[in-house]
Amino acid sequence: MYAQTGASGLAFLKDGVGGRALAMGEAYSAIADDPSAMYYNPAALTLSDRPQLMFMHRQWIQDTQTEYVAGQTSADGFSFGGSLNSTSINNIEVRDVPGPAIGTFDAHNMALGLSVAYAFDSTISVGISANYLYEKIYYAEASGGGYSFGAMYLSPWNIRFGAALDNVGSMGALGDSASTLPTAVRVGAGEEFGLESITSRLTVAAELVSFTVEKRSHLHTGAELEFQNTFAVRAGYEMGYDSKSFSAGVGIKFNFLRFDYAFVPFTNDLGTTHTLSLEFTL
Repeated sequence: MYAQTGASGLAFLKDGVGGRALAMGEAYSAIADDPSAMYYNPAALTLSDRPQLMFMHRQWIQDTQTEYVAGQTSADGFSFGGSLNSTSINNIEVRDVPGPAIGTFDAHNMALGLSVAYAFDSTISVGISANYLYEKIYYAEASGGGYSFGAMYLSPWNIRFGAALDNVGSMGALGDSASTLPTAVRVGAGEEFGLESITSRLTVAAELVSFTVEKRSHLHTGAELEFQNTFAVRAGYEMGYDSKSFSAGVGIKFNFLRFDYAFVPFTNDLGTTHTLSLEFTL
């Protein structure tokens, strides 16, 4: 949307993707083992050595809808990915004076990206994503580009650390001014614990996210308990936001298919988001 003094535009780039990540409070830069890694930390593409496809749909208030489609593959230490993030708000009413609407219009934002990552060995990897960005509001439209950089490290204590610098770039003018990208710095850690007595696995993660334009930082935490490599329950908590904190969700895995659902409630009459995603491992 239109840029404002002291605030970034293209807010859809801050909304997160993937049912598993959203349910875990987006504490994901160190554990992103699916195609949503291109959003959270491109270096995390190296966590999976098998081709994957992800399809996500999120429904929010005021007919806001987000679709995310991404895929990844790997070869010779390199991992490659492509993604499409599309968010639209339909049927926005137009008024030139108080009273009945004289019409409606749609607003649309899109990020089309390519990513590559390289694993130096089993402990260190780096990655980069490049995105073509587009926004349209009413009759005004603009385009631009953004880059994200990431790194990962697996410590001797089996704690994985991730760091990313997201959305560095610029946009063309939209109307009278250009939107400022929501550049963010992410630093996170995660660890997995095997629970052999109940044939399960516990994953915990925490992440500090700082948005440079708004000069605000947030702490994200999340956990997942996966039973017998089939059913998972998840919860997360995000600190420092005005209208969101708790999140939860579930996941079901069957052979090459995983279904994830995330529930993220908002305060201040902003409603609740429901996110569904399907992931295919080939």
